[in-house]
Amino acid sequence: MPIILSENDLAALLKTPARMDELLPLIEDSMRAQSSGSVGGQARVETSLLDDKKKYRIMTSAVPNAGQGVRISALFRGAKDAYFILLFDGEHGDLLGLVAGRDLNVWRTGAPGGVACKYLAPNGAKELGLVGSGRQARGQIVAIRRAVPSLRKVKVFSSTKEHRELFAREMSSWLGAEVEAVASARAAVENMPIVSVATSSRSTVIEPQWIKPGALVVSITSGQLPRETVANSRVIVSWKAEVLGGEAPRQPYMAMIAEGSWSAEKIAGELGDVILGRIPARTNESETVVFESVGMPIWDTVTTAWAYRWAVEQGVGTKFSLE
Repeated sequence: MPIILSENDLAALLKTPARMDELLPLIEDSMRAQSSGSVGGQARVETSLLDDKKKYRIMTSAVPNAGQGVRISALFRGAKDAYFILLFDGEHGDLLGLVAGRDLNVWRTGAPGGVACKYLAPNGAKELGLVGSGRQARGQIVAIRRAVPSLRKVKVFSSTKEHRELFAREMSSWLGAEVEAVASARAAVENMPIVSVATSSRSTVIEPQWIKPGALVVSITSGQLPRETVANSRVIVSWKAEVLGGEAPRQPYMAMIAEGSWSAEKIAGELGDVILGRIPARTNESETVVFESVGMPIWDTVTTAWAYRWAVEQGVGTKFSLE
């Protein structure tokens, strides 16, 4: 019998940073499966209500050892109960769960950044520069902290002083690491071996001269990286087809392609290719690497299956039937 998992049901799972250690290898396996051609039914579409400005996104995929997930999320404010994932048994197609997606999305989006750091970050990286102090920044910091055992310090900047200082205090306590709020984006990322850009802005938030040669830059939102950083870095993406042909053009890549200053052939490959050993993380130690993390349906399926299995083990959730 399927179960409903609410945000309240999932709170107990998502309050412990060490739980990320379980999710990271599952996300890594899903990207290995994607690049090996063993993922099925993967699609991402957008549709709308009668008001075409009120759009919904539907993402679906079938992933080995996870099942079939279908995520439905509103891309506009005000809709109630409009972010959830349906999880189906991957072999028989039975409905397993209807799972709230808001808080789970933070971990689903953060975990790939952690996997990227495992494969792409400089060896022994001890510091992280983080721009952003919102929900997605929380996912990035926990995933990178758990994926990089050598990490000792994080510098964080966001535009509101109170927000970044509160974030630093909460994350220091939650993660058991030194998190320092700083007064500028430059102070956060300059000369850092790992940089994570996790704000809601759609415009450039860092400058290319701040980035240390050989660093890893993790980007999760369109438009936040300078063109010069893209042009002078080895670019590895989560999902090439989505970067080049998604519903919303990924910037600055598509603008650079349109003007002829860059080309799709300069994408070195997908993270799954690095995981499988098909391409190297970098060609030399001083080469800066950008990981452009566009959302993948496989992450929704895998993260939801992980939460579902935990709920079944703990006896959490509300059973229901359509009969």
